[in-house]
Amino acid sequence: MQATEILVALEQYKVELAAILGRFTRTRERISIDSQDNYRLRTITTELVDLLRDHVPGSAQHIRLVTNSYNGGFSNFYNSSSYASVEEIRGVVSAVITRIERNPTLFSESKGPIESGSDQHKLLDALDELVFRFHAVAVQLRSRHAERPTLDVNDEYDVQDLMHALLRLHFNDVRPEEWVPSYAGSASRTDFLLPEIDTVIEIKKTRSGLNAKSVGEQLIIDIAKYKKHPQCRRLVCFVYDPEGRVANPAGIESDLNTGDHGIEVRVSILPKARA
Repeated sequence: MQATEILVALEQYKVELAAILGRFTRTRERISIDSQDNYRLRTITTELVDLLRDHVPGSAQHIRLVTNSYNGGFSNFYNSSSYASVEEIRGVVSAVITRIERNPTLFSESKGPIESGSDQHKLLDALDELVFRFHAVAVQLRSRHAERPTLDVNDEYDVQDLMHALLRLHFNDVRPEEWVPSYAGSASRTDFLLPEIDTVIEIKKTRSGLNAKSVGEQLIIDIAKYKKHPQCRRLVCFVYDPEGRVANPAGIESDLNTGDHGIEVRVSILPKARA
């Protein structure tokens, strides 16, 4: 499929999802999805995942967001999709549309797409999986036989150490703290460089004083820095937020996960805060 065909398909899904949202009924007890829309949403979700997997490079993150939103919508007494889950899926579709429109090189031969089945594609999928499963690993490490000591992920250094160990599962060359050219008069260091996929990983952990506004501002500065790195074609920013300090992580991700930075940027704030 050509980019224009993909955009047309995504716009159609976006319109249909908006129509489903408009048909929700409200009572004093609940907000309910129409029974036929409940079945249709399952089909839309399946088709969306197939479309992204087969035709849009680097969509592992969006695929997981769609499936997680769909599955999360059923975690209620009525076993039917929630209004919020449909809204979240529509938000992901909007984000993908924006990504394609703002990144004219996404489908070009020079910088992508990375062909399905290629080694780079597999490594990128593995990196996405490490980011999305990081919190589950951190939680599991707390439970050891006979209460033996383990790694508690309390600060940014702990996040870096654990991520470094996990990266070794898939990457032969993991270079910590690569120098970045000076920006605004100061030099900085990245957390990890993965030369096999021309990717830099920037890691942060939220804490008191590092709220949503601060995170967004820091990431904007970081993106400007990494554009000058000779081996950075892709920047993966992982913000670990186990306490849910960032109230609207999807908003920051949507604002920054665009293709108009000069490099590909992937921002993930996980785990997501729940209201």
